[in-house]
Amino acid sequence: MAQHTDLVLPLTAYTRADYTALRAYCQKIPLARIASLYYSEESPQLSGGLERFLISMRAELIERSIVHNPTLAVSLQHVRQGGAISPKALDILVKAADLPTPVPQPSHRIAQWFRPKTAQALGSEGIHTISNLIDIMLRRGATWWRAVPRIGKHRAAVLENWVTQHATTLGILVLADKTPDLPTSTIERVFVGHDHAIPFVPFTLLDIPPHLDGSYGINREQQFSYINGKTDKDAIRDFLSRYVGEPHTYRAFYKELQRFFYFALLVAKKPLSSFLVKDCADYMAFIQDPPDAFKGRPAPLDSHLWRPFSLTPLSEKSQRQAITICRQLFAFWVGVRYLAGNPWIALKIPKPLKQVDAMQIEKALPDTLWKKLITTLNARAQHPDEKQLRVALAAILLMGDSGCRRNEVATALQRDLKPSQFATNVYELKVVGKGRKERIVPISPRTLAALRAHWADLDGVEDAGNGPPLLSPIVKLAIHPSIVKKPHVGYTPGALYTVIKVAIHHLIIDPAGPFTIEEIRHLEATTAHAFRHTFGTLAVARGIPVEVMQKMLGHESIGTTSIYVQAKKKQMVEEASAYFASLTNSDTLPSV
Repeated sequence: MAQHTDLVLPLTAYTRADYTALRAYCQKIPLARIASLYYSEESPQLSGGLERFLISMRAELIERSIVHNPTLAVSLQHVRQGGAISPKALDILVKAADLPTPVPQPSHRIAQWFRPKTAQALGSEGIHTISNLIDIMLRRGATWWRAVPRIGKHRAAVLENWVTQHATTLGILVLADKTPDLPTSTIERVFVGHDHAIPFVPFTLLDIPPHLDGSYGINREQQFSYINGKTDKDAIRDFLSRYVGEPHTYRAFYKELQRFFYFALLVAKKPLSSFLVKDCADYMAFIQDPPDAFKGRPAPLDSHLWRPFSLTPLSEKSQRQAITICRQLFAFWVGVRYLAGNPWIALKIPKPLKQVDAMQIEKALPDTLWKKLITTLNARAQHPDEKQLRVALAAILLMGDSGCRRNEVATALQRDLKPSQFATNVYELKVVGKGRKERIVPISPRTLAALRAHWADLDGVEDAGNGPPLLSPIVKLAIHPSIVKKPHVGYTPGALYTVIKVAIHHLIIDPAGPFTIEEIRHLEATTAHAFRHTFGTLAVARGIPVEVMQKMLGHESIGTTSIYVQAKKKQMVEEASAYFASLTNSDTLPSV
């Protein structure tokens, strides 16, 4: 079925006769009288119905007026719904014709520029303003439209062209393929037949017959579907498209849905679109202890040794996450009319055990070890040849002095580091954290010094499009262009993790190093994220209010930040210890 691509509201040029006719219509003059006074029988305004023309004209003038002056929305709301129009309101509409042709602005509502069905479809994905639309285009890239109901490839092209036509006010739109890089595979496509064993390969490589691919699933919606996917595999791809631009989330969802897909093929022996409540309950039991054939040691996805599950059983938290992702998949499928119903709603997810210290901040470095680590690393980094140590020092200080996450450090840009207007010894860095939320973190003088020392090591920083990254690799890796879709001029989070671990390893294996045996064991177990915990613990202990720390760390809930309030816990234990020591023998229980 061809897509209807007339999405944009028209901006018609009206004549003075049209405005006079509209005034007469608003004054309740009969349509026949209006037609005879202002139009001839051949007038195009009469060909489609005069009343329809005048109503459309009134609606467009209202939208045009609101674009130029949004405060008119309330006063014109009654008129928009067909109510009586006052002379003053009519004058406003007529004057709108003399205003310059409106141009879209990022803050404008989608409904001001696009037809109702298009605005409703975009609104279902939280796209309510033009800025929202451009953001999701840039974040998801060329396939941004896949998971948006009723917006197919051709309608998406119309919307993209419209944005491009208004580049002066909306900016230049360049859409690249943002699909996260998953492990490539040299395995040929595998046909899944009645008597063929199904090897564990990336599920996208499976050629599945119609009785298993979901084309005829018993739960398939019989009405027109809003997505392009005709099989379960393609519909999973459409669901994953919602998370393009969020690589960490995309890979997590891909992993869980691949497990779910293989359960359907090998255990349930039916397509996901035929799953009933019992099948969903069986999967909840299945992931608690998968068969040995589904388990294996970590291996690349394109290896014949790869298995969906590791040898270690999934924790309760991981099981809950797996079920939650499956439920989200089915809820999406029902919402876009791929499935008729969601069997998961009949099942209750067991509540996980709530831990007292769910964030496991015990790996945070104590104050003395943190100072010793930075002092030692800084001393070693002064040597001219220790460029990698200078990278590690800057990264560790960004996390340990400012509470940045590793992903935030890897994606930060030099242009977003600026002096603070509120203090002379503090710089401010804008980072993008979880949920694509921006926040400002304070940068200490020693962190700034470490960054400048790292920048001095760079012969020239390649521009990533938005500006040079805050940290850039000293050694450029030679990667074949067929493997990498686009150049990555900064560190990836994984590469940054390696730089930090290698630097710490070099410090603790030095026999002349200042660390004790206990401190070496602590550093061996230290991860990059532990430095963020170190910042949270030490800063709260030194008196920074919890509500301030919440903003600095980017926590959604202040309850999360309260975990760092170790000073109060320490005081409680010390007071209890002193009280217990004060008890005399007469206060104790008699021996049995």
